[in-house]
Amino acid sequence: IAILIGLVDGFNPCAMWVLIFLITMLFDYPSKKKMWILGCTFLFTSAFIYFLFMISFLKVAMFINSINVLKLLIAVFALVFGGFNIYRYFKTKDVGCDVVDKNKRRRIINRIKNILSSKSFAFAIGGIILLAISVNLIELLCSMGLPVMFTEILAYNNITGVKNILYIILYIIFFLIDDLIVFFIAMKTLKITAISNKYSKYSHLVGGLIMIAIGLLMILKPEWLMFNF
Repeated sequence: IAILIGLVDGFNPCAMWVLIFLITMLFDYPSKKKMWILGCTFLFTSAFIYFLFMISFLKVAMFINSINVLKLLIAVFALVFGGFNIYRYFKTKDVGCDVVDKNKRRRIINRIKNILSSKSFAFAIGGIILLAISVNLIELLCSMGLPVMFTEILAYNNITGVKNILYIILYIIFFLIDDLIVFFIAMKTLKITAISNKYSKYSHLVGGLIMIAIGLLMILKPEWLMFNF
């Protein structure tokens, strides 16, 4: 479950366009070593922030699971959001980032340019970290609610302590796979090989189906979400 949902969640157009523009700008950076450091800083900060968000979601999920009415509301949320994503799959030709308009995109692009044009490498590192944090806030709005559903499954199974952390880390590893592939190929070849929007479009379909399945199981067969660890 961690691998499947994490992989589907990873095909997120809101983060991918930022990464691609960042890589494009890094090609002109004077030091190849620093170019790698800045790119890796962006990716690993993104992973860490996503990890913190999911830990927070998990604490909320554990509270929700103690109140039947809230559990029902989460199940309804899964059904509605899942249905919306399936609707988007059939009604839109291309799937981009819906939560970032042209003005916000222009501001992010200008921020990246300012960060990488700085003569101070320490300032550039700090700017990249802040950029990764802000992008993850956007990414969560674009993520189809999948991290919330995964933490609900963890809460259903009463997993505690280190196991929770390991499952969330596994989720995030597969969540990052597409970004890592694009980044490492680009750094080695100095060419951009972006993942097609078609994959993002299909991820909305698969993500929607997953959310509907989880929502139905929460209402009809909650015991099927328990794996007897």
